[in-house]
Amino acid sequence: MKSKRRYSVLSVLLAGFIATSVFGVGLSLYVGLGTAYENTRNLWVMLADIDLTSVQRTMHERMDEVEQRSDWVAEQVASGALDPSFQYGWTSTMRALAAADMGVMAYGLVTGEREFIGFNPEDMSDIRRTLPENDMLFSELAHIRGPISNRTGYPRWDPYFDRTVLTSWVPLFYDGQYLGTFIQYLSLSNLSESLIRGREDLPGTPFVLIGGNRVMAHPGLRNWGEKTTTELVNGNNIARSPIPLPTIHDIGDPVLANIGKSESIRLDPDDERHNSGIRLSGLEYNDRYHLIVTRQVQTAPISPVVIGMYFDQELFDDEWDRLVLASVLGGAVFILSVIVAIVLSRHFTKPIRRFASAARAFEDEDIASIDVPQLKGSRIREYDDAARSFNHMMMAVHDRERITSLFGKFVPQSIAKKLLASGNDSGVLPPQTSEATVLFVDIVGFTSMCESLDPKQIIAMLNDYFDCATHIIERHGGIITQFQGDAILAVYNVFDDLKNHADAAVDSAIALQAEVEKRKFEGLELKVRCGVNTGPMVAGNVGAKARLSFTVHGDAVNTASRLEQENKVLGTQILISETTRNLLADPDRVAKAGDVLLRGRHTTTELFTTRPDK
Repeated sequence: MKSKRRYSVLSVLLAGFIATSVFGVGLSLYVGLGTAYENTRNLWVMLADIDLTSVQRTMHERMDEVEQRSDWVAEQVASGALDPSFQYGWTSTMRALAAADMGVMAYGLVTGEREFIGFNPEDMSDIRRTLPENDMLFSELAHIRGPISNRTGYPRWDPYFDRTVLTSWVPLFYDGQYLGTFIQYLSLSNLSESLIRGREDLPGTPFVLIGGNRVMAHPGLRNWGEKTTTELVNGNNIARSPIPLPTIHDIGDPVLANIGKSESIRLDPDDERHNSGIRLSGLEYNDRYHLIVTRQVQTAPISPVVIGMYFDQELFDDEWDRLVLASVLGGAVFILSVIVAIVLSRHFTKPIRRFASAARAFEDEDIASIDVPQLKGSRIREYDDAARSFNHMMMAVHDRERITSLFGKFVPQSIAKKLLASGNDSGVLPPQTSEATVLFVDIVGFTSMCESLDPKQIIAMLNDYFDCATHIIERHGGIITQFQGDAILAVYNVFDDLKNHADAAVDSAIALQAEVEKRKFEGLELKVRCGVNTGPMVAGNVGAKARLSFTVHGDAVNTASRLEQENKVLGTQILISETTRNLLADPDRVAKAGDVLLRGRHTTTELFTTRPDK
């Protein structure tokens, strides 16, 4: 064979990928550095998405903590472990709750006289106030007649706290008696300020809407609240607390007031934010275009909440033109890189595909019976060496499997594999003593059958029957050690560690009986008898040095043969010894067949047979 110049796969791949990478990265840097400083649109949308996600997660976590705390207090009161009328115990429990990060402004007990007796968790100062008569809490409590789960009130601007608040409450009952209401005031201003905090000098205006048009968070909300509270106090109308949240038209933000007129912007289906719930829309107002980023929180405990942020489009106009150019050039580079990568990969992975094809041939076929595929050489040094080694290995595996297959036709497959793996040519396995189960199977009336049938038909019938029985026995983990005329001797848990070997032998006998009953063998109907016994036995090779046979010895083996014969006396098809029955996972699957004095025994042996329904 003519020698060919070969190349290292490492040098070829490195040369190809370095060339394409340097070209691609260099061109990307050339185009990208010029636009990096003004590429802000995607950045701000991404930051807005991160901010909105963070607020949504914080809102869920905060509400979950509040609800769990309310349910815990209600459970303690209902069980009698906590009594609101016991001031010392109640106060101690309330102070203990503040040890954790509660995330609430105030919490405590509302009495039947509308008095709120609570605490500020920051400094554990006492809070006492009388709730207004028109507080929605009392209208809901008026319809409650027994314990309920935690409830969440609609957000309001509360002039007492000078914040947007959300109430979480649960009525407390003990033995059917109403004892008060445990209430927690959650500051939605603090919660939503995470959108505003740190963004004073940054572009973009954040907001949180509830109920479609009510403003729950906005940079101008505090000024509105202070102004509204002052007007109510001066007008002696403070009893109208809490105050409903302002609408989008009350806050003094023209973009927010006209958000319903915005037009939706379709996201790229490949954008990661496409499935995150984020929505983009645009609003043309006073000859200025605004980009609006929103996310709707459907799982909020109150009316669906919309959190969002909007930007002036002037931030992105110049960057957009450069981004289009960069996208076109980047796309061209990407397509070129993909084409080059495909060409190189197809060329240099061809040997690998050959390896895979050759390996699949051994997966899909019987290794011992197929022709061994030969891999072609390659100019790549490593591929060429691997192909040679693979060819040698496959020939060795093929020969070994062929020997195992042929050897297994004369001895059990598991024994053949152990002999081949023993590392010597003696053909001897060390004798092994173990507790195992023996299955002895014999054909009923075989002697008379031989007198009336042609010898060729008998052999064909036996081969067909033995093939069926072997498949059933080996499927249940058994090893056939001998074919004695028409009889089969199979053992379970010899050399191979087989758990539940007693069940495996009984299952084999039942399956064999069922198979023999429903089919014919070379046109002949057969009946078989089975004997199953468990006990100690010795397994190993016996015979001359030049000719050995694997077999098992012991009284347990002889007993299984005698049990098979006793089927004639008891009129059964399967007989099982007491030792086997005691090892069954379900001993009730067999029934007593009788007490028999077996040959060579001085006492009777209790025998069992399978139940028809088992």
